Amino acid sequence: MILIDIGNTNIVFAVSSNKILKNIIRIESNQNNNQLNISIKKIIKKLIKIKKLDSPNIAIISSVVPSLNKSIIKILKINKINELFLKSKNILSFLKIDYNLNEIGADRIANSIAIINNNINNSIVIDFGTATTFEVIKESIFSGGLIFPGINLSKNALINKTSLLRNTDVVKTNNIVAKNTKDAIRSGFYWGYVFAINGIIKKITNEKKFKPKIILTGGLANIFKNDIRPKPIIKPNLTLEGLQIIGLQYYVKK
Repeated sequence: MILIDIGNTNIVFAVSSNKILKNIIRIESNQNNNQLNISIKKIIKKLIKIKKLDSPNIAIISSVVPSLNKSIIKILKINKINELFLKSKNILSFLKIDYNLNEIGADRIANSIAIINNNINNSIVIDFGTATTFEVIKESIFSGGLIFPGINLSKNALINKTSLLRNTDVVKTNNIVAKNTKDAIRSGFYWGYVFAINGIIKKITNEKKFKPKIILTGGLANIFKNDIRPKPIIKPNLTLEGLQIIGLQYYVKK
């Protein structure tokens, strides 16, 4: 079984083999169409050669970029692979959702399914992607959440709109007050997001009147893990885990 997570920044591929996630491959989504199609074709051909795939003729897909879906479908069909795009109406037997079913992102659905499958009934899932999203799961029900700009998206907007600031990676700084511009950017984004995230966690916890586990996923999760409260659980491949669960429960058992 092939798993594909199509995001605004990256497309992530993996396979489920003997019910284990393997061969995780990440490529950038914003390549030109020809280069992207070449990359996808090579990856798909590589993945279908892996032995002992669970349901080898199926691809389970999470996508928040509809413009890329047709290209993916075409490449899969050439390789005689059927596709299942994760949608809210298809997973109501796996996940109860108290949210507009026409608007909930497939990645947020997959994340929630993965967490509930791990017997975590109350949680806040924070996904550090192009957007930073919060998914609130209370008593195994997706109860809503919030979305605000992702760290790299915000940082790039700042750099592009200012003449004297240069781009730099976001890393933890020991001191909040910096002595140079590079460290000032790092400090601002690191501690700014730490206090924003911790404040939102506190607000959600008070509003929902529960004590959730905090789950971090996405590319920058590891950077923030030591300063988020309560102490979080890191799940770097959470969306893929959710896609795998759907595929195994629906196809392998079928």
